[in-house]
Amino acid sequence: MKSKKSLLMTVFFIVAMLAGMLYTDAPIARGGGTTARVQAGTVIDFRAESPHPVPDGWTATYSFPGAEFVRLHFHQFDLAEGDKLVVSNLDGSQSWEYTGQGHNGNGNFWAFAINGADVVLTFIALSGNSYGFEIKDVGYGTIPLEISQPVPDIVVGTDGREDIVCRIGEPNVNAAQAPVARLLFTVKRAQYLCTGELVRGSNVNTLITNNHCLADQTSVSTLEARFNYQYTTCGGATLAATTSFAGGTFLKTNAVKYSSRKPTTTGLDYTLMTLQGTAEASFGELIPTSATYPVGTLMYFIQHPAGLPKEIGYWEDAEHTLRCDIDTINQTYGTSYPNSQAGYGCDSEGGSSGSAITRASDGYMIALHHYGGVTSVLNSGTMMSFICSNAGTLLQCAP
Repeated sequence: MKSKKSLLMTVFFIVAMLAGMLYTDAPIARGGGTTARVQAGTVIDFRAESPHPVPDGWTATYSFPGAEFVRLHFHQFDLAEGDKLVVSNLDGSQSWEYTGQGHNGNGNFWAFAINGADVVLTFIALSGNSYGFEIKDVGYGTIPLEISQPVPDIVVGTDGREDIVCRIGEPNVNAAQAPVARLLFTVKRAQYLCTGELVRGSNVNTLITNNHCLADQTSVSTLEARFNYQYTTCGGATLAATTSFAGGTFLKTNAVKYSSRKPTTTGLDYTLMTLQGTAEASFGELIPTSATYPVGTLMYFIQHPAGLPKEIGYWEDAEHTLRCDIDTINQTYGTSYPNSQAGYGCDSEGGSSGSAITRASDGYMIALHHYGGVTSVLNSGTMMSFICSNAGTLLQCAP
């Protein structure tokens, strides 16, 4: 007979603790450009656990007043084969299932985000031998992860960005946009947002983003990469169905700030990792290229600015008169590796960090965006020729 024990726990927080929370990480000045990931929330202490062993049908509802989303951080998570935990919102319209020792395989993992302030946990534990879980802290969201209507923002000049679906029929856009994901992750006591994309590498499900977003295995292990987060119609307000994958293995990183004492590990601002599951099979991959390219090369800048639904930098201006193209190459902006930067007038903002700059003619990835405002009219990215050389066989770059 199923146990129908239900536990309702409401967590109250001091409003003042949250009042000073920043919407975006304070931009990091780099002497000719800034890097900025978006802070989406904080991490709060919260203690809870299931019965041990957990009975079939046991359920609990945890409420966090004012939260825009909730991420539970499980510890000692251990379920017998065939048992599972369902984590959902109140009406069950959003849910995730977890088995075994969770997606990190060691009982310690961050669950995927649940929108809103309430989280419902329900065990299907027919074995009677599942330990259950413990929770020690929670990701408390301060900005919504699901936006019901477009929210404009401008960084360089007038804003020429559009919903990705507006340009889905352009040559090479669909193949270039599908591997791009919004990244939600934990660093120390905060939740952050950036952009990343699947790229062709020696490991299945290789993903690239900036070092100033994720820099080590600890942060990669907290990652939720959400794909297809975009509107279904140009200028519309209906979101497409999305799929999330957990971070896998940290592969390599190169720091954002160049040091002549460590020339092989600094100044390129990239991190390579893998994702778990079938991300690459489902959404494809970008092909990075080590080839050089001239000023004037037409480009696409596909991104999740401020964690918003996917957009494309296609025009440089709101009037749609200037196509996004490469304005400078082989530059040294901020504290980047010498001569490694390409500049462009395509718009970005915090959260666009880690986006691919792709060549319009063939969809190849030619740069990794990481700096905003290197001049009054330019953003910049690290040229893939430098990253391909530094990453070695981890990336399979086209010539």
